Amino acid sequence: MTTYDEIWETFLNNCKVSDIDLPNDDMGIYRQIKNAVMLFNNRMRTKFTCDDTDEKVSEALSEDYLLIVANYIRLVFLTNEKTYIESLWQPFSKDVGLKNFNTQIKSLETSVREQKDTINSLIMNAEEDFL
Repeated sequence: MTTYDEIWETFLNNCKVSDIDLPNDDMGIYRQIKNAVMLFNNRMRTKFTCDDTDEKVSEALSEDYLLIVANYIRLVFLTNEKTYIESLWQPFSKDVGLKNFNTQIKSLETSVREQKDTINSLIMNAEEDFL
């Protein structure tokens, strides 16, 4: 079985996000991991489950799967950051004179798209060719 620590370490080592955005308690980390595993299950049509008591995933994840789950955590962070900035600053962007609001949003959209592309590449690399 793969531990939460292995998943979180893989995420921290491969997918840098702002330290201020990282959860600062175990429950926050557990939620991030469970959400990433749920997204992974949906995409890969697997049925991995998370056990917070043992801090483990129901099965051992291969290195490929571990990287994909870690990258899903980053995708969620980026998507949430984009949503946060859009919802918080867009209504006030003209009032407070944010000149680079659209640039920031486009940059985040590019980051989200690149993260999705990275996940797609990892999935393609993980597939075995039986021909």
